[in-house]
Parts: sequence; structure tokens; C-alpha cells
Amino acid sequence: MAERILDQRVVALSLLSVGVILLLSAYFGSILSTLDLGYLGLPFASENSVGSVLINSVVFLGLVLIGTLIIMVIIRSRRTHILPVIMAGSILFSFWGILELILELVAPFPPGFEQWRELLAIGIPLLTAILILRPFSLVLLNLLLMLYGSMAGALFYAVLPPWSILSIAVTLAAYDLYSVFRGPLRRILESTVSGESARQEPPSSLRGAVVYIGGLALGMGDVLIYSMLSPLFLLYPSPSLIRWSLASLMLLAGFLLTLLMLRKRRFMPALPLPVTLSVIAYLATIMLFNIFP
Repeated sequence: MAERILDQRVVALSLLSVGVILLLSAYFGSILSTLDLGYLGLPFASENSVGSVLINSVVFLGLVLIGTLIIMVIIRSRRTHILPVIMAGSILFSFWGILELILELVAPFPPGFEQWRELLAIGIPLLTAILILRPFSLVLLNLLLMLYGSMAGALFYAVLPPWSILSIAVTLAAYDLYSVFRGPLRRILESTVSGESARQEPPSSLRGAVVYIGGLALGMGDVLIYSMLSPLFLLYPSPSLIRWSLASLMLLAGFLLTLLMLRKRRFMPALPLPVTLSVIAYLATIMLFNIFP
């Protein structure tokens, strides 16, 4: 989901932000892929088979639908003030677990200083949660949400089978297209940002659910899917910077086209074009490498 407030500076900053997300998630994915994280995969199937692809896509979509239903119930009951509390709590605990895992791998502390790693692992998520509730710095909040989304997407890459990631991305892109134009996300957006198309900060009820880039609202779900695809482009079926670069450039091209379409629409789904173009480039590159190894 992207909300329209556009000028050249916003477009450039948005493309840069998505590029940073792709770089971070590729890096984190390359680190997490060295671990056996299958035990974190429930309720997903672990096999890289057609059956698992279908199961994982349905489960992931089901989780999205459940979350959407909860948000709609809260909005209809006129209790939108509790949405940031829910977001702050969920991000606090999930960010804490992910960050602790990554810090243990990339920032080993010398004996006797392990407590500093623990403090860092809880301190950054706690700061993120506080900023969602009391946004004294929206810039810092958006940077932390980008970091969190990049890590979360990389973790999903390390847990899920590769073809399931592709299937989930395509499934959610199709759902995003329907949901933003005719489905529940359209109702949520109209309810939370009604009459606020020119504002430069997110409505309080959306804090934690979107990254705001100079007035452009990018959903955390979009960040998550981009961050699941980026390490896939880099690492599967074998590490390749060329494949990652081509697929990432096509994702950015799809994102740019989405931004251009925002000139005629108030909201645009931020998954269909980036996912479609990048997945086509990814699969085409794999086939070309097989033909011309």
C-alpha cells in the first residue's frame, strides 16, 4: 500500500529507502541462512515441494486475513487508539527475538560483556515501541521500522522453502491488488486517513503499520515481502550478485511505476508491479544461467 503525496524528492527518497531495504535484507538473509532455523517454521511446511508451496501460501494469506479482520473490528468499534498499542507490543517482542539472534551472529561480545548484547537487543525494540506510542522522532521511527522489516523478511527467508517464498509473494501481490482497490484495506485506509491526504506524518492509528517517507506511506507488509524476496534473489539456487542486481532493479522499476500511478490515484498497492517484474527477472535469469552456464 502506498499513499499519495509525491514530488521528485519523495520519489528519489522512496527509491533509495527501498534500495536500502533490499540491501539490508540480502545481508541479513545471507547470515540467517547459515543457521538451521527449521524449528521456527511452524505453522509452515518445510519441504520445497508443490504441496508445501500451496500450504504455506494459504497459511500466510490466512494470517494476513486474520490480522486484517482484527483491525477492521477495532476500527468499526471506534477503538482505533488501541491499534498503536497492539503494534508496539507485537513489534517489541518480535523485534527483540530477531535482533538477539542476529546480534549473536554478527556482533559477538567478549566474555563478561554479553549483558551489553542483551541490553542492545531489548533496547532497540523498546525504543521502537516507545516511538510508536510517543513519536518524538518520526525519522528515527521510520529507520527502525525499515531495519525491523528487513530483519523479519530475512528471517522468513531462512525459515521458509524458496519456492514457497515466491508463491507467497505472488499470492499477497494479487491480494494486495484486490484489497487496496475493492477489499478491506481500502476501507481501512479510508477510515484512518480520511481527509488527511496532504499530511506529512502518519495518522496515529497507523504508526508502526507503515513507513512514512517524506509523506509517502509504505505498508510494513510491503517491506516484509520485499525483504523476503531480496535474499532469495541473492542466494537461491546459488549465490549470484548478477541475479540479485537484475531482480532488485526490476523490483525498483516496478516500485517507480507504482509511484507514477499515484499521480492519478490516492492509494496504490505497492506489491503487484514490484513483485511481478522482479519475479519474472529472477526466473528468467535462472533459466538463462541454466542455458548459458
